[in-house]
Amino acid sequence: MSGDVQQKKNAEGKAHVQAAEKYMKTSLFKWKPDLDSAASEYTKAATCFRNAKAFAEAKDAFLKAADIYKQMNSIFNAAKMMEQAGLLCKEFKDVEGCVNLLERAADLFQQNGTADTAALTLDRAAKTIELNYPEKAAELYDKACSISELEDKSRQCAEFAGKAGRLFVRAEKYDLAIEALKREIEFHHQTENFPMINRVILGIVLVHLQNGDPVAAENFFTAASNKGTGEDEFIQGADELIRAFNDGDEEEARTILSRPFVKFMDNCFAKIARGLVIPAGGSGRVGVVKNEAANDTSGQGAQLADDELEEGGLC
Repeated sequence: MSGDVQQKKNAEGKAHVQAAEKYMKTSLFKWKPDLDSAASEYTKAATCFRNAKAFAEAKDAFLKAADIYKQMNSIFNAAKMMEQAGLLCKEFKDVEGCVNLLERAADLFQQNGTADTAALTLDRAAKTIELNYPEKAAELYDKACSISELEDKSRQCAEFAGKAGRLFVRAEKYDLAIEALKREIEFHHQTENFPMINRVILGIVLVHLQNGDPVAAENFFTAASNKGTGEDEFIQGADELIRAFNDGDEEEARTILSRPFVKFMDNCFAKIARGLVIPAGGSGRVGVVKNEAANDTSGQGAQLADDELEEGGLC
């Protein structure tokens, strides 16, 4: 867009703002503001400012329109204006403002009874920040999952719970990751998506082992393995891996962790498999090196080589 056109759109935006302010004024003969006309003018102003790339002014106009729509009890329109304001924050790198406004928009959508739109708005907010703020993004996906659960949308719930779990793993919030991934399994079970259940079961086993708790890994696997299919390589791999850790069989554990189906899991799980410290003799905790020989890749407590990881997956 040329400079002349931008200036024209900017001037149009200012004219619409002036019109909106006029509609909001009261006088001796005008006791109430014309909220509907004012909201319309602010919306037009925001559109003009956005086209003129005056993003801060556009955001301000959308927020004023949102406030008026709330006064009118037009919650859905208020949410849409709030959403547009949030998306504009990305244009001037205000990530915090973007997420805050999209969360507020989602709350309004939910208040309006449009839960689907609320969940998708949170999904959009989470995608904006998952690269640099994985823990906050995981919280947004978790919230989206809870909203979708109210609508009995199991597939969508599984997707959101899975994204939350994997991002919690990336943020090294392992307890939160395990809970989110368990929720993913429950939603997959409702839709009988057994292949995904098997993958997530192995993922949770890896997270427990990374968290230094092979007992919890075994207890979880015993309780959860009946939700998947025993013939699957992920289930068998999880079972064999737990046995190898219990037996202190480092060579067997490394062999299992080097299998292609492990290396091609989502990156957050594949990275755990790559760096997992394997106890020898069955007496050590995962992640704790017992002696100096652990630094030798041919000795106890060795880690898998970095080049054994294949990229892929969400995180």
